[in-house]
Amino acid sequence: MQIEMCGSLAFGLDWDRDYFLPIVRLARQIYWPLSVFLLNPTVIYVLIRKTQMSLDCKAAFVAHHVVLICFDVYNGLLYQMYPLAPLPIFICTGLFCTNNVSPRILLTILAFWTITMCVPYLFIMTRMHQKMLFHDSPFKVSMRAQIGVLSALITTLLANLVGFAIWTDESAEKTRILQTPSVSWTVSVSHNFLVLGAAPGDVGDFIYELILLAASIFINFSYYIFITYHAVFKLGKQMKRTSLPAQNSKTRDAQLRFVYSLTIQATLTGIFFITPLALLFIALLVDFSFMPGILLGISRPLFLLNQQKCVQFDAIAATATLARSNREVNSSIEHQNSFDYEDRKLSPFPNTEEVIFLDQLIL
Repeated sequence: MQIEMCGSLAFGLDWDRDYFLPIVRLARQIYWPLSVFLLNPTVIYVLIRKTQMSLDCKAAFVAHHVVLICFDVYNGLLYQMYPLAPLPIFICTGLFCTNNVSPRILLTILAFWTITMCVPYLFIMTRMHQKMLFHDSPFKVSMRAQIGVLSALITTLLANLVGFAIWTDESAEKTRILQTPSVSWTVSVSHNFLVLGAAPGDVGDFIYELILLAASIFINFSYYIFITYHAVFKLGKQMKRTSLPAQNSKTRDAQLRFVYSLTIQATLTGIFFITPLALLFIALLVDFSFMPGILLGISRPLFLLNQQKCVQFDAIAATATLARSNREVNSSIEHQNSFDYEDRKLSPFPNTEEVIFLDQLIL
């Protein structure tokens, strides 16, 4: 393990003490009011009043943004978790972070809101994918089957709540660990700490939750990648080869924009959600004392990227949708129930507005 030399702390924690932790706290104090009182309410208003998408997708979008509001209040005001990886220690600097509140409970609540954010998104992606399929597609399934698939995926996510509640065990030497020179400075910024161990890899039973979380992420992200691949490479090529009636050309163009935007969404999901989580797992289990302190210091705020849902993209997308949706509605967007082309019966097209909205909404 790194040792303190010339005023520096192990693992570059002096950078967190002097720069990164104050910057992250300030960013959260600025971000959460904008998200809660401006950005998400604006998107919800546009969704409810200015779009003509189907009721199920509209309700899921609204639910997603309501959960985002709850998450940002909790993560930006009440909890404010900050990792000291590769040390298995987490600081809590929010309003709930007092001596009387269990770190296990606070972390489990954070997991709940993170999981809840994923549920409406999985529903939306499944419904939009199903609406774009041909009736004879082997992937066209009943609503009951869709509910079954979503229930299985959600169950894998909810299992993590049990894991966090059971396996978040703190070290018996927590008091001694917090008195070591590397982390003793943290008592001046917080009274609530989650201390899993004293050294990298010393996470105790929490290793089982890390394994469970990795498995659930793999399962759900694989499903998401499958939908993305099928939409982009299968449906996209299929629709390009199909000469639709003129009245459906706008719907087809919107669908093509949607399926191609899935590539961007999958890439951003991998960069800003999967990658930070994977790096955090590795940092908790591997001794990175060989790395320069400044690199370790920079990496710790980056671990939080998966919690900072950039809803600025949502607000921009909502504005663009509002401008375009009126033109689409006035141009008679309502799709036909079904039509035959080259002896192949197509499923009803989703409303063009909901395709455009999802096309531009990078969650």
